[in-house]
Parts: sequence; structure tokens; C-alpha cells
Amino acid sequence: MNTVLESARFFVEQEKLICAVCGFPNTVKEGYCEHCMAPLELSRSIATRGAAPRFLSVLGASGAGKTVYLGLLLDILSKGYRGLNGFANGPFSVAVQQETVAALQMQQFPEKTPSEADHWKWVHCEIARGDKAKDCLDLVTPDLAGEAIALEMEQPGTFETIRVLVKKSSSFIALIDSVRARDAGRDEDLFAMKLISYLSSVHEGNKKSRKRKLKIPVALVFTKADLCPEALEDPEQFAASNLPGLLRLCQRNLANYKCFSVGVAGASASVADDYGNHMRIPLRIEPHGVVEPIEWLVQKF
Repeated sequence: MNTVLESARFFVEQEKLICAVCGFPNTVKEGYCEHCMAPLELSRSIATRGAAPRFLSVLGASGAGKTVYLGLLLDILSKGYRGLNGFANGPFSVAVQQETVAALQMQQFPEKTPSEADHWKWVHCEIARGDKAKDCLDLVTPDLAGEAIALEMEQPGTFETIRVLVKKSSSFIALIDSVRARDAGRDEDLFAMKLISYLSSVHEGNKKSRKRKLKIPVALVFTKADLCPEALEDPEQFAASNLPGLLRLCQRNLANYKCFSVGVAGASASVADDYGNHMRIPLRIEPHGVVEPIEWLVQKF
């Protein structure tokens, strides 16, 4: 009898699907991880590839342009760009790209991402040089709400999905609104400082290693640079002039970081509704600098 029970237990354990993000043994094979809400299709695709994943995640404040950046990045990589190829895994990975492209074609920006984790659209894009399917960078990230990121930084553990993803990631893209950094005092600087401090704290090991710089590469990407010529022309100098706290923190805590600038609209206009609320609309789409952060990160592995 004991032998039968042990055999049954072993069979059930063998049937469990291990989440590639958090390592949770799921008893279901479809849908989302019972612990971190990552799509189980993502875990299956990584498991069948037979190579350890290198996770890249994208973070930023509310309104920094995460949805637009992710959508355009996926769209460009899906066509191939300077030797880099992006392959979306699963229909769920195409949703952000489809939403972004459709909105921009209608001269609109995508809708704001909801704060609820079960409404986040996930992305898994294998980014490879040439056709090296087993030597790639896995862009794995939900289209996170900036408010959720802010709350997780203030109260670690509030959004377990964010924490486990950051812990698993071996490289990061931190999106920073260049217009807010230039015009809104130190708000953007302080948020970016919190973000880098959060990344460092999650990846800290034992006490002896806390004085060492974090070796994980971090791309600091200034978005909306089409509206901020200073960021477009010289991202490094822009950071020094407008985000001094962030730059000093990066110099102290990070061994591997670089500044970039990204623009999407070649021309845009500001319109007001009947209630006086202003909204920017893209008149012409001319992506600039979207893939350069990825090219730099790919060279790091």
C-alpha cells in the first residue's frame, strides 16, 4: 500500500509545471502561475529550449512610456534589426505590440496600464543574435503599472510578481521620463533613485557583498526625447544636469550602466477636451533609439 501511495505521489510531482520566473511547482498546465501570475506558456517554452534563461525586465514610473516602448521594441525586433531578431513566444506576447501599433496608427497613445496584477499583459520575447536560438536574452516582463512599481518599492512584498521578476532578472531597462526630469524638479530623480536602490537591495547577497557594486547591467533610458532635445543629443550630460542624485547613486552602486534616449513621435500636438484636460497625440511616428539599449545589453552576455 505504501509503495502505491509513494508511486502516486511521485507521478503527481512529475506532472507539476515549474514556473520559470518564481520556481513555483504548478499543478495546472494552462493559464497563469499560481504564485506570481506569469503565463505558464512562458515556462513551457523556456523548458523546451533546453538552455538557462537570461531574463531582462523593463521598469519605470507611471507615465514614463513603458507600454509604447515595449510595443515598438517588439514590433521592430519582430522584423529583425542589425543582426538582432526577436521572437514572441505565445499569443500573449503579441498583445502589447498589437495594442501599441494599433493605437499609434490611429494617432493615439495606448491606454494607461491598470494597477491590478491580473490585468497586466505579459511579454516573452527571445532576443537572439542571428539564429542562435539557445544563446538569447529573454525579454520577460509584464507591462507593469507604474503605481504598482512605486508601491512595491515603498512596501516590498506588496506585489510579489515584481519582486520575483526583479530577483530573477540578469539585466534591466529603467525608463525615465525626460520631460518630467527636465521640468518637474527632482520628482523623477528621486523615483529613479528609489528604483536603483530597490534593484540593489533585491539582488544583495550576504553582508560581505553589500559593499560591492551590482554587476548586473542596467540601461537608463530617457523616454519622450522627441520633446526634449537635451536628452536626445547627449543622454549622459542630460543625466548629470537633471538627475544628479541618480547618476551619483549609479556610480556608487552599479558596475555596469549606460544612458540612452528614446523618441517615438516625429511630431506631436497637445489637444484639450471639453473639461480642459490636455492630452498629447502623435502626428507622425519616427522611432529613435528604441533598440540601442537592447544592443548594448546583448553584448553583455
